[in-house]
Amino acid sequence: MSIRKIIAAAAAAAVLALSAGCGDSKPTSSVSTVEGVTMPTYSKSVQAAVDGPKLMFTNVEAAAGETAEVSLLVSGASNNWTMCGLHIFFGDELECVMDDPAQNFIEYELGPASKRASLSVGMLWTNKLPAELTSSHLSCLFFTETFDGDKGGDGEIVKFFFKVPENAKKGTVYPIGIYYMPPDDVREDMFRNTENDRSLEKYAFENWTGGSVTVV
Repeated sequence: MSIRKIIAAAAAAAVLALSAGCGDSKPTSSVSTVEGVTMPTYSKSVQAAVDGPKLMFTNVEAAAGETAEVSLLVSGASNNWTMCGLHIFFGDELECVMDDPAQNFIEYELGPASKRASLSVGMLWTNKLPAELTSSHLSCLFFTETFDGDKGGDGEIVKFFFKVPENAKKGTVYPIGIYYMPPDDVREDMFRNTENDRSLEKYAFENWTGGSVTVV
């Protein structure tokens, strides 16, 4: 099977898993990436690269009732990634803007880093969220995209839209970040090139920078 078909199959499987509710994660180790929240981590059997893709979210401000636009960015990966599959958490008081609520498809806008993408899907994770998310008042979405070869660029990958509650208090900060899902059946977060270099992928998942929505 060609790498393109493998990537497409993995993306489709991930989307199908999400639409079925994803199920419970089974982390083998964990690290706190948000205060009070324990997150799964990448396999210890893989050595992270010394340097690699840096994923980061923007910090934005919005008033109560407004829609905040949060971008996912990447640097250090130009023409060296062919697929991403990411579970992204956000404060559960935020309302993720939907494209097709009945099918859980979210509204999103691809950025310049994704201009050559051949497939992209964004969905809201609605069933069986892990306790570490729900107990910390976090919701989650899933975003995946693929390219025909290592044509992923640097810069903005995608922009997500979140409506701030009408009664939100000024100064409230809603966190945005990656909830890494380790391999579990068909569920696995990815940031890969055609060489399937797991050391770069591990670097990406161990060095991402979270963002936020602050109410003004």
